[in-house]
This record gives sequence, C-alpha cells and structure tokens, in this order.
Amino acid sequence: MYHNDIALLKLATLIAYDEKTQNITIAELDELEDGETLTMTGWGYEAVGEYYPNDLKSFLVPSAVIGVVLAIAVCRTQALRLHGEPYPGVANVEKKVLHSKFGSRIVGGEIAPEAYAPWQVSLQNIYGGHFCGGAIIADRYVITAASCVAGLQKNQIQVVTSTNDWMGLAWMYEVSEIIVHCNFDKPMYHNDIALLKLATLIAYDEKTQNITIAELDELEDGETLTMTGWGYEAVGEYYPNDLKKLSGTLISNEECKRVYAQYADDVDEGHLCVKQPAGSGACHGDTGGPLLNSKGQLVGVGNWGVPCAHGFPDVFARLSFYNDWIRTSIKGCANVP
Repeated sequence: MYHNDIALLKLATLIAYDEKTQNITIAELDELEDGETLTMTGWGYEAVGEYYPNDLKSFLVPSAVIGVVLAIAVCRTQALRLHGEPYPGVANVEKKVLHSKFGSRIVGGEIAPEAYAPWQVSLQNIYGGHFCGGAIIADRYVITAASCVAGLQKNQIQVVTSTNDWMGLAWMYEVSEIIVHCNFDKPMYHNDIALLKLATLIAYDEKTQNITIAELDELEDGETLTMTGWGYEAVGEYYPNDLKKLSGTLISNEECKRVYAQYADDVDEGHLCVKQPAGSGACHGDTGGPLLNSKGQLVGVGNWGVPCAHGFPDVFARLSFYNDWIRTSIKGCANVP
C-alpha cells in the first residue's frame, strides 16, 4: 500500500556545496491546490524495461519540495516487455500496459501439477524476488531471454529449480557466466536469447530435469503450444506462488505482423507467435520462460507482447533458429540432449 513511504539518508561526511550542489527548502504548509502545476526530476526509465538514461530529466505534472515520488509512472502507453524488474524501482506502470514489451504471472491458464515442468526455473535477484523464467537445457546451463539478464552481473542472479512454488523449498544455484547473444537488439528485441552457465552441476531428481530443444522447425500454423511461468495473473498484481500453464495456437509470422502493425519490424524469422484464448496470455515475469510443442520439446523462449491478455499474440524466440548458436555457446562442455 506504500503508506508512509519515506526515508532519510545520513551521509558519512558533510556535503560540499557549490553551484551544482545545494539543499532545497521543504514546503512547510500544505497550500497545494488541485490543478496546480508541479515539477519532478529524475533518471527514471524513458520507456519501461529500458536502461536508465544518463541525463537528468524534468517533467511537469498538472495537479520548495512538496512530495516524494511514491508509485507513479511517466511512461508512454506502448507495447511492453513481460518481465519483472531484477531490482524493484519506484515506478508503477499504467494499468493499460505491462512492464515492458512483454511482461509475471500467466493470465488465465491453470495451476500446473507438481513436477509438471521439471525444467522450469525461476530467475531471482539476491533478495529472492522472481523476475524472469528460464529452462534447464543441460547439466549446467539454463536458457532464458537476453532482455532478462543483459546488463546484470552474475552475482546479481540466482537460479531456483525443483519447485512449483518459487517462494517454497527449492534448490538454488549461483551463476558463473552470462552468455547474451552478441546480436541482441534491445530496441527491437531481435536475438533476445541468453544462456546462464551455473557454478555447479544441477542435481537432477523427479522435480528437476533438462528439456530437449526441438532441432527442426517442424511447427505448423494452428498447432497447440504450451507455456509455463509465474507471471502476473493481472497487471499490477504480485507474482503468484504457483507455477501456471497455458496453451495457445501458433500463428504465422505474417499474421503476427499484421496484428502488430506498429511493431511489425520487431517480428522476424527468429520469432514465433502464439495466439492465446480470450482473456489469457503472458504477463510480467513470464519473459524467458519455456514454450513447448505437443512432443514435450522446447520450441520457444518468452520474448515480448502486449500485456496482459488484451488479445494480442505472445511473441517467443524461435529456438530452431538459434540451435547452432546454443551449441556453439556451450562448446560441447555440457551434456546437451
């Protein structure tokens, strides 16, 4: 609820004042009137899911320091990515959009049975907060989306396996190497794929298994594909504890481009698109999660879409397109099925 969301920082030394460094007076009286123009400054995202800008920006808000930003967003309504933030900020996205081009609980779908997806992992920050999904593909490797891990250090990520409840008892692994596709294009999310090499071998059991990546692109339009994840069940909600699954229908890239007319160039041969049932779809936190065909093979990794469940297709990295890159990146150092 963010009540009393305010704090002070006492510095270890005195501040050196100059023309670029001054204190500000806090307004003592509450003399604000509705409709009054207020100004905020900050280095917040210019678009949700982007990197922080270098330059300080100012923003006029119709409505001495009279307040501290609590949970507002100054982001344009646009297609957004479906992953959560590795480190929570102070922004709360407008309710019509998701976190970024894709968004963390699956909207619709159903709770997955225990050990339904033993390859599923939760990527978590050092505080144990879920922010993206992934899948075990070898005894030391997890595949996920580049947009989940690009710019992070390996000690900022924990990989959690062997559970349907990302907050429950589970195995936790440290990351020894982050391998992001060298041609990852952040603005358009082309080549949005990455591998995480774990510091130790994964302990396999009935709840922890790797999944086979489909080698050939044998998918046909209209085929049923299934995704799993801990994404939001509704925008602005908390991540659910229980893993959810959702099945949708593969559509052609041409149809996907027509639906995403404004973002048609963002859909390329390295993507595949899945149309979900009405009121269902991926949401914040589902990025990087696995997409399976009817044979139980991994065919996609969650990339982007318009969250959540607004009738737009969910877009995934087409793994058959990246098979050579995956094998080359692992370099035969692991047991890849």
